Amino acid sequence: MSNLAEQYKIIQQFIRQYAGDGDLVQARAAVAAITPIAEKGNAKAQYMLGKYYSCGYGEDCNSQKAIYWFEKAADKGNEKAAEALTNLYRYDFPDDEIEAQEKKAFVLKWHKRWIAILENKATKGIAGAAQALMNLYVNDCPDDIDPKEGVEIAHKWYDRWIETLKAKADKGDMSAKKRLADILYYGTGVPDEVLELIEDDDIDTSEDDAATLYSEVAVGDNDAEGWCNLGQIYSQSESDWQKSLDCYVKAAELGYKEAYRCVGSAYFEGRGVDRDLAKAREWYRKGADAGDVLAQLMLADCYKRGLDGEKDYAAAMELYRQIATRRDLKGKYTHELGTAQYEIGNMHMKGLGVEADLRQAYDWFNLAVGNGSLAAENALKNKKFRDFRR
Repeated sequence: MSNLAEQYKIIQQFIRQYAGDGDLVQARAAVAAITPIAEKGNAKAQYMLGKYYSCGYGEDCNSQKAIYWFEKAADKGNEKAAEALTNLYRYDFPDDEIEAQEKKAFVLKWHKRWIAILENKATKGIAGAAQALMNLYVNDCPDDIDPKEGVEIAHKWYDRWIETLKAKADKGDMSAKKRLADILYYGTGVPDEVLELIEDDDIDTSEDDAATLYSEVAVGDNDAEGWCNLGQIYSQSESDWQKSLDCYVKAAELGYKEAYRCVGSAYFEGRGVDRDLAKAREWYRKGADAGDVLAQLMLADCYKRGLDGEKDYAAAMELYRQIATRRDLKGKYTHELGTAQYEIGNMHMKGLGVEADLRQAYDWFNLAVGNGSLAAENALKNKKFRDFRR
């Protein structure tokens, strides 16, 4: 790491910890080291000084110095500095320090400057800038533009984002192909407001384009996720179920854990292969052992219902508890977390593999409700729990 990068890191770490935990002496030394570089026109150094003075500790917190350095960086085309100025005027100046109209004018000025910097980068083929503009017009539309008009403008920047990625993909950029396929098929990174404006007539074309891109990524890079995503697309049509299964198997052979579950579901439902519950459980087990939450839930359901074997409540409970006690599931897997917690509560309520215990059931149902389980919410309405609700 270069000396300059080390100084940036020191300042960045101090800013994150400035509420008493940071090393003030070390941070001041880093500021002194990069100030001459900032004075010579280095935009990143200027931006870091602006961050320091806007978030500094005690006497080092200086709004005027922050503005000075942020303005220098913004004039050099640093969009983060323009964004920082927008938010500094918007949130950090008390109303008694600056008149409302003047404050509003400063916010709009730097908001527009932020947009202009991004527009300049987007027109030069920087995909991230076009994406940023799309999100900005939806989530932080300038005050002088109606929000509905902002969404229309965001749609135009979506088109520019797609065009830029397509240009890179056409030149063989595999990362651009994968990103583009994710956008066209899943809508990854696209605000809901913009997705609603994408015409329905484009859906089939988008899926076809995504399939082509995933195929190129999967074959070209032997990419496991690409094979799995291609399998997802083929799974939408019964005539392509066999191709879908082939893709899942290739992804599984490359160790992609979600693919194990997808192969299991193909056997479970008889898609592209004869229905075979024993093989479905075998593939669910592979996915569960690899840590795939959905595979764990499906395998637990097989045990609980006795699919292709006798019911095994103890094995089902073990899997549900593995999911319910994980701390990394909030967010993407919140629903699955709530489902596992509900199932544990249900087994305690009905005495499935354990002694019936209404207190345990009630507690687990409450945890599940906190993770969005409607089944648990309905279960708590049972008269059996009236004493616990008091």
